[in-house]
Amino acid sequence: MIRSLMNFLAFNAFVLLLPVACFAAWGWGSPDEKWLMKVAFCALGPFCLDFWYLIVTHLVVRRQSSYLVQFMIFVLGYSGVFFLLKSGMVRF
Repeated sequence: MIRSLMNFLAFNAFVLLLPVACFAAWGWGSPDEKWLMKVAFCALGPFCLDFWYLIVTHLVVRRQSSYLVQFMIFVLGYSGVFFLLKSGMVRF
């Protein structure tokens, strides 16, 4: 029980801090760290956007968030990642 809760919190913390980690790795990281942050950005970027949307709507604006908006963040986020990969702006 405690281990699964800690894993859940660690995953959420990593996803929320993903923009900071990507910025630091792209600026000062080794090639392996840059590659890892590119993969993490492509895989977890829409989750990060959705988490930040939930934080802003619940804690800052103090209103309920819409499931449709969350779904659209996921769909548009992953389609944006697809087009970044297809256009060659993000390369592995």
